[in-house]
Amino acid sequence: MPTCRFLLLFSLIWARLVALDVFIDPVKGFRKIAVIRVSFQPDDSQGTTGDGKFLLAQNTVSCGNYTIDRSPHDKSYFESQLQAVDSYFRNVSNGHYGIDLDSSQVFPDGEAASYPLDHTMDYYHPYGETNEVYEQKLVELFRDALFTADSADAVPFTDYDLIVVFHAGIGQDFSLPFLDPTPEDIPSTYVDREMLGEPIFNVEHGIILPETQNHLLFDEAEDIFTDPAESCDYQFGLTGTFALMVGFAEGLPPLWDTETGESGIGVFGLMDQGSNNGRGIIPSPPDGWTRIQAGWTMPSLVTPTSEVLLPARSMQDSIIKVQIDDDEYFLIENRNNWFRDNVNIDSVRYAIYDNTDDYPDYVEVLFDSVDISFDENGVVTSVSSYDLGLPASGLLIWHIDESVIRTAPDEYSINADRERKGIDLEEADGAQDIGYPNIHLFTDPTSGYFGDMWFDGNLEYETVNGVGPPEFSPYSYPDTKSNDGASTFLSIENISVPGDTMSFTVSNTFLVDGFPDTTAFIRTVYDLNGDGVNEVFGGKD
Repeated sequence: MPTCRFLLLFSLIWARLVALDVFIDPVKGFRKIAVIRVSFQPDDSQGTTGDGKFLLAQNTVSCGNYTIDRSPHDKSYFESQLQAVDSYFRNVSNGHYGIDLDSSQVFPDGEAASYPLDHTMDYYHPYGETNEVYEQKLVELFRDALFTADSADAVPFTDYDLIVVFHAGIGQDFSLPFLDPTPEDIPSTYVDREMLGEPIFNVEHGIILPETQNHLLFDEAEDIFTDPAESCDYQFGLTGTFALMVGFAEGLPPLWDTETGESGIGVFGLMDQGSNNGRGIIPSPPDGWTRIQAGWTMPSLVTPTSEVLLPARSMQDSIIKVQIDDDEYFLIENRNNWFRDNVNIDSVRYAIYDNTDDYPDYVEVLFDSVDISFDENGVVTSVSSYDLGLPASGLLIWHIDESVIRTAPDEYSINADRERKGIDLEEADGAQDIGYPNIHLFTDPTSGYFGDMWFDGNLEYETVNGVGPPEFSPYSYPDTKSNDGASTFLSIENISVPGDTMSFTVSNTFLVDGFPDTTAFIRTVYDLNGDGVNEVFGGKD
C-alpha cells in the first residue's frame, strides 16, 4: 500500500505541475458589466428585422408559454439576461467566474428607454459590402453607442470591466434552413482592441449583441416561415451567443476556423457550435483544455496501467490526463446529458412520438420536464446542468497538441488547420467529420453528434470496430497514434456504459506484464478537501 500511495501522490503532483504550462490567462473573479441599450431611426427596410426599436409590447407569439425570451424587452429583461449568463459561467467554472450582478448596470435607467442612434439599422451592416467595410461599420456602431450614452447620461465606463451594447432587432448569427430575407441584420461581435483602435473613454474592447435571437417575435417571421404557429422549434435563446461573446472578451480562444467558418470541436464546447446547444438556452461548457487553462479545474495524470472511475462533469469536474510525449496528451472527461436516470431531452421527445405520433418541440420538453429556473420576465436564468444540451452521454477524448497551440499565429488559429488541430476531438465513430464537408445523405455529423462520444453500446463505434466494450487503442478507429504518426502503444479500454460515473482502463501494450505493478488501481477522482485540486483514490487488493 505505501508504494501505491506514493505513485498516486506523484501523479497528483505532476498534474499540478503540468497545469502551470498555460496558454491563456486564468479567468477568475466576477465582472462588472455596463449594458448600453441602443435603438435606431425608424425604418421599413426589407433587409433588416424589426423597425429599429426594441420590442416593448407584450408577447403575442403563438408559442404561448413555450416562447423563448418573450417581450417586452425592457430594462428588467436585460437584467435577466445578465443573470442567465452569470448562472452559466458560475456553473461551468465551478464558481471561479461570473458576473457581479449587484455592481452591473443597465443603461439608460428608464424601464422602456434606450439611446437612439442617428442612423437606421441597415447603415451599420449594408448588404454586399466587403469584410473590411463590415468591420468598420460594426466598430462605428460600438463607438456611436458609447458617445451617445456619454452625451445623455455621462455613463462612468471606467467603473465597469466590460461594456455590452444591446441593439434593437435580431442578430445575423444563425444559418437557418432557407434563404435569409434580412441580410442586413447586425452580427453579434466582440470588438477587440485591434478593431477598435484608440480607446474610447478608456474602453478598450466590448461586445455587440441583439435584443433577442428569436425570429418568431418579429413580423418578418411570416416571410421566413410558411406557418409561424408551426415553427416554435426554430426559436433560439440569447444566452449561448452572450456566453460566446463573453468568452471572447475573457480570452478564451475560438476553436473553429475563423477564416472559413468550419467547425473545430462542434457542439462539444462553448467556443464553437456548442454555444447554441439546447436552442441557445443550454450552451455547452467549454472543452476540457479550455477549462483547465482558465483555472476552473485541474487534470489528474494517470499512467498505465490504471483502472479509472470518472464522475460526470456535472457532479465533479474531473479530467483525466494521459501523456503521449512532451507536447501531446489525451484529456478524458465524462459528460452526461441526463436530467433523470437514463433520460435526456431527445429521448423524451422520441418516447412521446412513439406513444402519440406527435413529435413535441424541443422547448416544450425542456420547459415542462427539466430542472430550469425562469424569472418574471420569462427568461431561463439557470439550468441544472449545461451538459443537458449535448447529443448523448459518454466520454469525450481530446487529443491536445501543445506544439500546434504554441506555434499558432494567434489565439484565433489554434484549430485553423483541420489536418492538425491543437485541440482535436477523437470521434468514436471512426470518421473525422467535424469541420469537413458533409457527405451523408440523411444526417449531418459535421458539427458533432451522439456517435462521437465513447460509451458501451455506441452503435456507430461498433459499425467500424466491432461489437464489445469500446476501446481507443493502436488498433481502433480512430487510433491512439501521435500526430506525427508514431504509435503511442496507449489503450483506453473497457469503456463502460454512460452513467454518473464511468469506468475505463488506461494501459500500454508495450509494457511488460508486472512493470509497473498492474494490481494498482484508481477507484475515483474527487476533490475531497475542496481546495480545487482533485485527489486520486486507489490502492491494491
